[in-house]
Amino acid sequence: MRIKILSKYMLTNLLTFFAGALFVLVFIFFMMHFIKLFNLALTHGADVGWVFLTVLKLLPDIFSLCAPMAFQLAVLMSLGAMSENGEVLAMRAAGFSFGEITKPLFFFAGFLCVVIFIFSNWITPKNTRAFFDERNNMRGRINKILLEPKTFIEIGSWSLYADSIDRKTNHMTQVHLVSKDDKSALSSKINALSGDVNLTRDYLSLKLFDGQMQRVPADNPSQIIAANFKQYRVTFPLVVKSQRDSRVEEFTTPQLLSKIYSGNMETAARAEYKTEAATRTVMALSPFILVLLSCPLVFSLNKKAGKAWGMLWSIIIIFSFYMLLMAGVSIGKKYEIFAFFAPFLPVAGGLLAANYLWKTRLKR
Repeated sequence: MRIKILSKYMLTNLLTFFAGALFVLVFIFFMMHFIKLFNLALTHGADVGWVFLTVLKLLPDIFSLCAPMAFQLAVLMSLGAMSENGEVLAMRAAGFSFGEITKPLFFFAGFLCVVIFIFSNWITPKNTRAFFDERNNMRGRINKILLEPKTFIEIGSWSLYADSIDRKTNHMTQVHLVSKDDKSALSSKINALSGDVNLTRDYLSLKLFDGQMQRVPADNPSQIIAANFKQYRVTFPLVVKSQRDSRVEEFTTPQLLSKIYSGNMETAARAEYKTEAATRTVMALSPFILVLLSCPLVFSLNKKAGKAWGMLWSIIIIFSFYMLLMAGVSIGKKYEIFAFFAPFLPVAGGLLAANYLWKTRLKR
């Protein structure tokens, strides 16, 4: 019963700090991506709703990045506050071991490890691909079109001209369409006495009346192809989808492994794929490593150290972890033989440091 009460109390304190830290970190990273994408949206005429929904696709990736840092900060802050208030000393005096006190923290760390592992290996890559597809399509979007009379309006590879445009009904008179980029023809024109225009976010549609189509083939300039029409419809897409090269972070881990062992990759690319697969596992293990390092440090501080020292140690531990991770990633990408193992440098270093801290700083 004592253990259950203690576990509930420890988890309540931890989750309070964790929720606050996670919200702040996620908000910061979310807004960074939002502002970048918002600038792109302004350039290509997209709305704020599209920006928000597109950035939401990155939430699993943002969570996987921020959750270990928020957890690390929550552990140090919660234990620091308890140490400052003398609660840790009281628990020790009541007969609780350090293992019993920290048991709820390790259970929560294990839960985070599982969630981040699932996100990093399956969910995040799919959402990242969807995000880059959306951004790529937006870059291929034609800028916002303003329908003005007696003005040539550029619509992709065509120019639109109308003598008059009714703002209420979008009815046009004396409509002329001229192709700007038709390699198979010297000129392509569509002329009509009138027409109606329907402009949406994704396309511009024209319904033309009483006109003629004219085309001069490039292979026979002396020939003119013409056709009269009573009614003609033409639609111009405002989103030009283009092919792009997929990034390594867009593949799920099973897809990465399939490509690695396909035998069709160059050494540098294979090393990069192996490093990415290993890094995802390291990120999943990071909450467990961080809590192993944090607990003995906080328990060894005196009451006056409190939250300030907890914050300082949090920054030092997180910085050291990611510095070792970046060093391991660099080694893995440079030398394929180490690609699967080098990213685990912060895990190995963290386990050695934690073993030393638990044996020395908590030896009483």
